[in-house]
Amino acid sequence: MGQRELLETLRREGDEQAAALRQAAGQQSQQLRDEAREKLRELKSEQEERRKQLCLACRRDVLAEAQREAALVRLRKEHDLALRLRQRAAAGLEGLRRGGGDTLFDRLAAELPREAWGAVRVNPLDATLAVSRFPGVAVQADDTVRGGLAVVTADGDFSVVNTLEARLERSWPELLPRIMAEVRGRRP
Repeated sequence: MGQRELLETLRREGDEQAAALRQAAGQQSQQLRDEAREKLRELKSEQEERRKQLCLACRRDVLAEAQREAALVRLRKEHDLALRLRQRAAAGLEGLRRGGGDTLFDRLAAELPREAWGAVRVNPLDATLAVSRFPGVAVQADDTVRGGLAVVTADGDFSVVNTLEARLERSWPELLPRIMAEVRGRRP
């Protein structure tokens, strides 16, 4: 083999090896690009999943906060309504006293135990009734008493408050839930 043939063979082998190396490098490069694209897809998918989870968590937090705020607003409004209802009920006691007249006063007085009463406190409009029903007892006219009476024994050891206000106060914890249930039932 001559020098030329040797060079030609070496060049051809070198070209073949270079082509094989280029092909191997191309395949390896393609494989690396494919792996990089797959890894990028996985990262994007993971990132999208994390974003969705974060969005869901944020949405849940915002919704929970909105529900808490709505519940607070509802509670405040119901509290305000309860106060207004209580005020209206108290304001209606005067009409109840006027509508019941002597009969209401007599019924409330009849509920008192038999004692030696020293003083009776009544609405000024019921003072005449109190004087006739409690002879010899000091009658105190009190504008804050809308109806009924409050009595105390002569020695001050025993008293009974049988006013419409006291009755409303005692029954209000039972009345309010029933009233509020009716109010809620009327809501759409």
